Amino acid sequence: MKRTLAGLLALLPAVALADRQSSIVEAKVVSAEPIVRVVSERIPHEICREERVRVVERGSRSATPGIVGAVVGGTVAGVLGRNSRYQPVIAGAGAVVGASVGSDIGRRRHHDSYYMTEEVCSVEYQRREREEIDGYRVRYRYSGNIYETRTEREPGRTIPLRVEIQPLS
Repeated sequence: MKRTLAGLLALLPAVALADRQSSIVEAKVVSAEPIVRVVSERIPHEICREERVRVVERGSRSATPGIVGAVVGGTVAGVLGRNSRYQPVIAGAGAVVGASVGSDIGRRRHHDSYYMTEEVCSVEYQRREREEIDGYRVRYRYSGNIYETRTEREPGRTIPLRVEIQPLS
């Protein structure tokens, strides 16, 4: 029984093929036009230039100008107010004013600046378009009729067709 069943199963593809037949034929290509698409690319490139920049250097915050100003201001005020009973107050006020003036002068004098050249770079993009072949629109003649299809490669003078014959039942 197993052999009979296996034999029947082996005949099934043959029975199915008996109803349908196929063959490969070559059809004449009438035309093959490339299908073109435009591809756009952004290409980065670096652009550098030299630029002059101002550099400001600030000196250290020294107490020396203020101290010297206080000593000078106190001495001058003390000499000017020597015959006054308010001489200590005048000398103190002179020292305060002298310290303020000396401090201001010290701040102004320690701002040195100079120029130097620096390289400054940035990235810019250039747009480039190119055409790529995306396939072929192929027209071919088979059995007196013109048909059209799309292929990935250029077909040449002929294109292979699978022709199936199947009974109408």
